[in-house]
Amino acid sequence: MGIYFSFRLKDFILMIPALQAYFMERSILRKIQSLYKKSDQLLRSGEFGAGLWPVDPVVGHFLTQLITQYDLKKGVEIGAGVGYSSAWLGVGFQRTGGNLTSLEYFLPKVKQWEKHMKSLFGPDFEQIMQIAPTDFRKWINHLGAKKLDFVFLDHRKNEYLESLQVLLPHLRKGAFVCADNVVSHAKECQAYLDFVRKDLRFKAVTLEIGQGLELSRYLPVK
Repeated sequence: MGIYFSFRLKDFILMIPALQAYFMERSILRKIQSLYKKSDQLLRSGEFGAGLWPVDPVVGHFLTQLITQYDLKKGVEIGAGVGYSSAWLGVGFQRTGGNLTSLEYFLPKVKQWEKHMKSLFGPDFEQIMQIAPTDFRKWINHLGAKKLDFVFLDHRKNEYLESLQVLLPHLRKGAFVCADNVVSHAKECQAYLDFVRKDLRFKAVTLEIGQGLELSRYLPVK
């Protein structure tokens, strides 16, 4: 009986890091849900421009699972806002040991994003994600030879296609490109949708979740 107990205790000790990670993630997910309750309050403050459009929780959960299932390591988010979508993406990249760059040029949103990420992931959140308080066109020049396996588009809808075309040389084969609001803003997204559906390098499908999520995978022949 004593030997059996010692063996089981050893197993439990080995499991402690995994258990800590599990409960930490559950805490983060609860905090993410609480962010949504504050969205109206943040909107009424008038500090964040015309408005805030939190990513639908179903979309956020889907993106977390996508990053996890495919073990994605290097992502970029264009249109971070105050961090609703970044939080979901951060959970995924925390699981895979990857890294996310979130782009947001409106400084009041950048400051709120940093507060949210510190609250969710702790003071060392920058080990998982960083925010680039600049315009996408300026940031892309600093990407260099790095390849991306995940892209989330949630900025001006009529700029989706331009952003994707700029990113194309930086996509790793098999990379996922996710574009939000393609149903609610179908007209503004039409050029982008036509491109990913007709270009043979992409396999694309519209998911009827949230306000419509276009899920595309970059699969060039060469």
